[in-house]
Amino acid sequence: MLRLPTPLSSRSGRPPRRSLVLTLAVAWLAGCSGADGALGGTTGPPVVPPPPADSLLTVGERLFDQETFGGNGRTCVTCHMRETGTVTLEAVAARHLAAPDEALFRHDALDGGVAGTARIEANATIRVELQLPPYVTLVDDPTRRTIVVHRGIPSTVNTPALDGVPLAAFMYDLRNNNLQEQARDAVHGHAQGTVEPTPAQLDAIAAFQVANDRFFSSAALHAYARGGPRPELPAGVTDAERRGRLFFLETTVPGTKQGMCGMCHGGAGLNEVTALGNRETGQPVGAKFSNALVAETNTNNDPYYIFRVDNGAGDVRLIRLPDPGIMLTERRSSRHLAYFVAPDAHPALTAGMFKTPSLWGVRNTPPYFHDNSAKTLRDVVDHYGNVLFKRFPFAGVFNTLTEQEREDLVAYLKLL
Repeated sequence: MLRLPTPLSSRSGRPPRRSLVLTLAVAWLAGCSGADGALGGTTGPPVVPPPPADSLLTVGERLFDQETFGGNGRTCVTCHMRETGTVTLEAVAARHLAAPDEALFRHDALDGGVAGTARIEANATIRVELQLPPYVTLVDDPTRRTIVVHRGIPSTVNTPALDGVPLAAFMYDLRNNNLQEQARDAVHGHAQGTVEPTPAQLDAIAAFQVANDRFFSSAALHAYARGGPRPELPAGVTDAERRGRLFFLETTVPGTKQGMCGMCHGGAGLNEVTALGNRETGQPVGAKFSNALVAETNTNNDPYYIFRVDNGAGDVRLIRLPDPGIMLTERRSSRHLAYFVAPDAHPALTAGMFKTPSLWGVRNTPPYFHDNSAKTLRDVVDHYGNVLFKRFPFAGVFNTLTEQEREDLVAYLKLL
């Protein structure tokens, strides 16, 4: 919801929606755009192919739940639990009490990557080592080419099917273009695998994630992924729920706060910039990333880096953040960014931006934000009311949220 100094792209229209269907075609699982970011496909009624063969899904389930690839003992389900698709603080506490030496509490879960579990117990975050792109150097150590950030574990509920097409949006920094890349990178860096997964195994893991019921928070969303109708926002039963719903509409009413959240949490997954968002912020319609000023606030007090960002044309900018987010993902390497970010945009423009998460099933996946700094839904709402809405105007007005509005928003988020 950040008002950008210049539009990210001259393309203000939403990409044409493709049916989110189950298919064995690797091209579908790999995303629907070409190397130049242009969308392919045809218009008209969706044609839903048959689902993957049961044998493929059986293999995918076994790999997801049991295969360690000769690594540190972790499987996909170690960190993407059946119940939530992630690991909540409650789950961290229960699992640490039951088995403090189990696979979850190894490698990147350890404090400093060496010993101790204070950080994961406090925030449910892991250490993520990121490569610096050619246009970024560290002011304090120009020879260093990687940084370490602390991030939560993205939920696999709804994400594999709903964010896979038409332009893949995976990981908080959009660095993976498809589920195969995501699984491969997790095996290498997160599970420390010593056995390379085969393309067929990666395809099976991907197919399983877009087909199995556990990866959807509702039957309606699963049906939508198969080409069914777009799920509608629940109407709400209580007065608080009905009032909260107004914030998530994709339209506005002059003199009200209707649509303030729907600007960036629209579309089928409740994580796309809408036409209202484009009008208010300049962000392109359909983009699944934004800046909610979470990294800038740095509630978890993570260490800061000072980045020197050079666009190669003499425009050098300094960025100070604990986690620069999408800024470290090269535009050319991400189909999503290649489509929505103009080729001549300065790479520092995306500093502090992260993928916008889906709000479907959000009540089940605390803590929130890329750094898990919001421990409850009320913390999320308070961040928007105390920080973001005060910094950037909506309909020309700098806003905050009243106590009643905050309660209404929490009540509605619990419905989704």
